Amino acid sequence: MTNIRNLLTKNNPNEIKDYHNNNYIMPSLYLNTPEKLTTHTKLAFASENLTEFFGGGLEPGVITNIYGEAGAAKTSFALEAAKSCINNGNKVIFIDTEGGFSVERFCQMNNKEKLEMLFLIEPKNFKDQDKAIISLEEKVKEHDIGLIIIDSLVSLYRLELQNGDIQSTNRMLSAQMATLMRIAKDKDIPVIATNQVYSDFETGNLELVGGDIPKYASKCLVLLEKIEWGKRKMTMIKHRCLPEGKKTAFEIKNEGLVDYKKKLGIF
Repeated sequence: MTNIRNLLTKNNPNEIKDYHNNNYIMPSLYLNTPEKLTTHTKLAFASENLTEFFGGGLEPGVITNIYGEAGAAKTSFALEAAKSCINNGNKVIFIDTEGGFSVERFCQMNNKEKLEMLFLIEPKNFKDQDKAIISLEEKVKEHDIGLIIIDSLVSLYRLELQNGDIQSTNRMLSAQMATLMRIAKDKDIPVIATNQVYSDFETGNLELVGGDIPKYASKCLVLLEKIEWGKRKMTMIKHRCLPEGKKTAFEIKNEGLVDYKKKLGIF
């Protein structure tokens, strides 16, 4: 058996790691995708609050974008979704662009043996991220993948904007989102993209890094915010059938995300 610690120190950014075995072009790319019958159900959570918030669970076939400021628990949410998928018997691909994935945290939330159900990709720059997303179409054919997570979608994108051409970088991000949309639909599985934010100078509102590109590609947009230590609030910003402004809350515990019991008037 390959040692987990050794796998974590490998330097191949495009390798999917098995810890046990160790201008928008999106519509034109997406419209050619053939229709298929739905075979997957919504991905429910251990938390009843989260499951109800998403109308029975994460919707398959679309991208769900979870965004918020640093420390809003975007990675915690992604790990909770991975836990739910694995408990259903399906494997997860986790693209970690920020070094936020922790084996120790994963094992707190799951039995250590569940690591065999998770594959990790660690791109080091935006071009690596592009190659990794392109490679997903073959990877999902080889494995019984029930969920794809990219955490975060835009951290390497922001770095690329500092040194690269804005138009070509935006085209690359659009193409990445189109690929994720196509995979979600073809495989009929949920895709989670976490997103960073910035404060608009004129309005003071939080806006997604990447602008309209992630907004248009994601059928579900959810804002995560801190309430207090260990507690977070979720607000539905966009969904195909659920009401905008819907809210819920959860607590972060060793075992994962659990229902927030305190009754708040805003929920």
